[in-house]
Amino acid sequence: MKKLMLLSVLLFSQMLSAQALDKNQLSDDDKTFQQEVMRANHIPQLLQVAEGTLKKDELNRHLMVWQRLASLEPNNPQFQYQLAKAYARMDEKTGAYNALVGLQNAGLSYQVDGDEAFTNIQGTKVYDYIVNGMKENANPYGEGQVVATVDDSYSGMLYENIAYDKNQARFLLASIRSGEIYQIDKQQTFKPFIADANAEKGPWGAVDMVISSDEKSLWVASAAMPQYNGVTEQNIGQAMISHYRLSDGELIKRYHLNDIKTPQLFSALHPAKAGGIYFLNVFNQTVYRLKPNSDKAEEIIELPGLTAIKALTTNKDESYLYIADFNKGLFAADLTEKKVALMDPGKERFFTGINDIFYVDGDLIGIQSGVSPARVMRFVLAQDLMIKMSFPLEASHQAFVTLGNGTLVNDSVYYVANSQWEKMDMSGQLIAGKKWDPLNIMQSPITFRMAEHLENQKRMEEIKKKRGIK
Repeated sequence: MKKLMLLSVLLFSQMLSAQALDKNQLSDDDKTFQQEVMRANHIPQLLQVAEGTLKKDELNRHLMVWQRLASLEPNNPQFQYQLAKAYARMDEKTGAYNALVGLQNAGLSYQVDGDEAFTNIQGTKVYDYIVNGMKENANPYGEGQVVATVDDSYSGMLYENIAYDKNQARFLLASIRSGEIYQIDKQQTFKPFIADANAEKGPWGAVDMVISSDEKSLWVASAAMPQYNGVTEQNIGQAMISHYRLSDGELIKRYHLNDIKTPQLFSALHPAKAGGIYFLNVFNQTVYRLKPNSDKAEEIIELPGLTAIKALTTNKDESYLYIADFNKGLFAADLTEKKVALMDPGKERFFTGINDIFYVDGDLIGIQSGVSPARVMRFVLAQDLMIKMSFPLEASHQAFVTLGNGTLVNDSVYYVANSQWEKMDMSGQLIAGKKWDPLNIMQSPITFRMAEHLENQKRMEEIKKKRGIK
């Protein structure tokens, strides 16, 4: 019934917005401006233009800029939200409603009611539908719980990556600040595990880590960066990968990888099935593989244009590499053909803002911190290539602040619920007025209400088939 009501009010809104067409006719100067905007591709510059047109109350041009931005990054929900505002300021109800309904249908929530930008589109049934739907989407969902906590006297050590050692039932936490690896055992005892950082020779701040596929060793990527306590003019920008025995933290080998000639910052570590790891060099957007008993990194695939890659994973036979780009969404790379494709080719869903991904049983689990509300998602794949459907596993938990990275363990995903990263300035110092909070590690089951979602999807496909809808 809600969908039928929504369709009718949307049709009615089209008649309302038609009345605004005459007053929104473009002048010759506006047409020239529009042509220039449609040729522009540099997003930071377009954002500045959008801000400038709003300050000048050039609402027609402001809308043009947001139309361009939304077309450049259709998977970016924040851009769609700003586009809805731009339509609303012009009293173009259909455009505003369509953008907002798209966000609502994706399970997202934004504060629409009370925002003066939406004043022109209030007072209709579709507006009330959107507001109520956004409020429903903001409700807590899931059955996750906090399972471990780091006291605020240590949380400023910046534990941005965690792992779980099944053999000894302990969490491992990598500190960018000190370069140490800490552990939390099943008695909740918190203490250092590996402490071999060396400002002169490395390793430096622990940027990322992952347990090997055989669960016997630990790989750690480190770098001398502003957030590392030992950063100097001499070591800044240096990076390496270290390999440790998991049982006792004994060093196995260090990899300086001088064969990579570009500047180095290694991240997005993922264990290879036959040993070794896949990893990303942030500075050249290239994925490498480090094989067992090799000192040289093998180049796997270049990913030009994906400048905000946060995580990598592979399917079971490692024929496909999955890439989470925080700004552009989820991508699949065929490692044989060296081809990369967006996993949502219709660009109808919002798969940006994902900072960690995991492959399990033919699906992907994603920690999506960059949307509202922040959530943990399950993406059901078709033939390991395209996202067939998606549904939340956890959203709007009271412990959620800014979700950090995580690790997959059996039927649960463990992850940081309140990363402290955004409390720092560019030099790594705590921003004035901010304070470190206790760091919470969450556990969420990866099959929460899964059967229900799959059954609903099956019914929808049957209805579409009967009605001849593709």
